[in-house]
Amino acid sequence: MAHRKDPEVYPAIHGFPAWLQLIRAYNYMETRISVDLRADKLTLPRFHVLAALAKHGPMSQQTLAGHLQVTKGNVVGLIDGLSERALVERTRSETDGRVNLIRVTRAGERLVARVLPRQMKVIEKLMKPLSTADAAALEKLLTRLRADGG
Repeated sequence: MAHRKDPEVYPAIHGFPAWLQLIRAYNYMETRISVDLRADKLTLPRFHVLAALAKHGPMSQQTLAGHLQVTKGNVVGLIDGLSERALVERTRSETDGRVNLIRVTRAGERLVARVLPRQMKVIEKLMKPLSTADAAALEKLLTRLRADGG
């Protein structure tokens, strides 16, 4: 049986242990956040759609996909589910009839207003082990990872 420190099992590549901890931390946090969202029959991606629309106003599916960093196809599925619950609606753009604008409904706005404060408390609790300086340093490092693009 291979030992954990075996290079074939645990590659000796630059940053691998940090990457692994990042993935584990994300999975841990995403699970905790999702538990809270389930009370309102939401998934994290669907909540991201609602929050983005509530914050930024109506936008095209393409713009929303870019904002959420997902494919347009993924956005369609998310919007369909939210639309079935009357939390978002599609309307034709007044300037370009080929474009659907997605906007959050009153029911969607009320849901965001109810869920967002709870989500902020969950996030605050999850980040509690880090000092203010640690959290700022982590934000800076993660921003740099995204900016460099690998």
